[in-house]
Amino acid sequence: MIACSHRVHDGTYPPQKVRKRERRNEGSGESTPGNFAQALNESQIMKIKPRPGQIGRTIQPPNSAAAVTRWYPTQWERIGGKALKPLPDDAFMQPGFTTRYRPGILVHAYVAACGDISSPDFGTGLLGAARDLQMPLYKVASTKCADPRRRIDGLNRDRYGVRRQLKEGSVSDLGFNTWALQQISPNRSPLAGAPIKLEARSISVILPAGLENHQFEKRLHVAMKNASLNSWLASPAGQTHCRMLGLDPGNHQRFSDYRFGQPTRLSPSDEIYIFRPIGEDADRLLMIIETIIQQWVIGTAPRAPTNWTSRSQHAARRSGAFAHPI
Repeated sequence: MIACSHRVHDGTYPPQKVRKRERRNEGSGESTPGNFAQALNESQIMKIKPRPGQIGRTIQPPNSAAAVTRWYPTQWERIGGKALKPLPDDAFMQPGFTTRYRPGILVHAYVAACGDISSPDFGTGLLGAARDLQMPLYKVASTKCADPRRRIDGLNRDRYGVRRQLKEGSVSDLGFNTWALQQISPNRSPLAGAPIKLEARSISVILPAGLENHQFEKRLHVAMKNASLNSWLASPAGQTHCRMLGLDPGNHQRFSDYRFGQPTRLSPSDEIYIFRPIGEDADRLLMIIETIIQQWVIGTAPRAPTNWTSRSQHAARRSGAFAHPI
C-alpha cells in the first residue's frame, strides 16, 4: 500500500495538522518526559554537556527557510570520518604517480538537493526531510554524463529518495522531482598535478585508465558511508538524536523505487549524506576524491568486493587489461 505522507497534502488537513498527526503516530519515538530525559542522558555519547534550556532552542531568525533552525547536542558525522587524512602537497607530482597515471574517462562528482520550505511548519523534498530531522542533508555521487544536468534529469524522473517505510506501509513524499545541482565550495584548490578541477557545480575528474565510474562511485560511498543518512539513523547517535526530536528513526530512512516495465525495485537511497557543500565538508569531499585517484594509480587502493564487478570486468582483469585491483 502506498500512502501519502505529511508532505503529500490532499486538502483534508492543513499541513501543520498533518504534521502533528504524524508525530503522534511515531510509536516508540514519541516525545515524552521519560524519553526526553533518556535522550539527555544519552547525549553524553556525543561528548557535549548542554546547559538547561539549550536543547531545541531556536538558532535562526523567525520564519527562516533554513533546514536547521534549532540547536541539538548532536555531533554530525563528517564524511570520511577520523580515518581520512590529507595527502602530501606533492602527491600528484611524485614519480610514483606521474609515471603510472594514464588518463581514462571524464566524470563529475556532484552535490544535489531538492524541495522547498513553504511555511515554518511545512517543507517538501530533501529540504523538508532535513527540516524534520534538523540536520544538513544532500545527495553526493558521480556521473559520467558530459553535462551533469542530464543525471539530474534522471534523478527527477526516478524521484530519488521519495519513499519512506512506515509501520502502516510505504509513503511517497512531495518534492523529490525537483533535484538541482548545488555549488561545491571547498576552502582550497585540488592538489598540484591532480587530474581534478573545480567546476561551477561539480568536481570534474579524469579517472585513471581502468577505473570506471561505477567503481569510482562505489569507492566514494565506502569513504563517506559513515555519514550516510540511512545507516546513521540506525546508529546509537542517530537514535538518540531522533529521540530528542520525538521521532522514530526508522520512519525517516529514505528509499527509491525503480520501475523496469511492470516490476518495481525498492532500493535504499544510501547516497543521501549528512553534508554541507561548503567549507570543511567540501574540503573532505575533495580529499576523498584525491585519495581514491592517488591510491588507485600507485597500487595501494583497497580491493573491491566481487559484487562491484561484472563478468566482463573479471575477464578483462584475467587477461591483464587491469594493472590495479578492481
